[in-house]
Amino acid sequence: MRAPDDLRTDARPNGKDALERMAALAEVARKEETWAFDALSRFVEECAGLRLEPLGIAAVPDADRGRVRLLEILGQIIRAAHDEGALREDVGAGDVLGVVGLLVRGLPTLPADLGDELGRRAARLVLAGMRAHPAPAPPGEAMTAEDLIHRLPR
Repeated sequence: MRAPDDLRTDARPNGKDALERMAALAEVARKEETWAFDALSRFVEECAGLRLEPLGIAAVPDADRGRVRLLEILGQIIRAAHDEGALREDVGAGDVLGVVGLLVRGLPTLPADLGDELGRRAARLVLAGMRAHPAPAPPGEAMTAEDLIHRLPR
């Protein structure tokens, strides 16, 4: 799935605008996708494709409303995916935002087309690893969005 045209631009947004766009992408995905895991996958892939940096959300001044909205919608998607049995119980909003951040940063030493291809593939591989299935648990407990925000430098 692609982001709606009104959410796509060539410019890489920062701060408050990025938060608002991420929240809008999450909302559209939640409303349009039948399954919560599909909405989560769509959110991750679109944020990564649009280069929306979620790891700077703790340091964005005057963005509390956008941050709360994003985390609320993402939390709804994650709870629904847990309830469906599709998302591992040890995956939280902080984990999802961390994955998007890693995908956005990509591999800067590669040619753009190769970096984009590997980024899309990495997104699919990571999302497959988030699916509920018998597998070794990652270290520690699920990272909540609040945990992530608390641990980010300000």
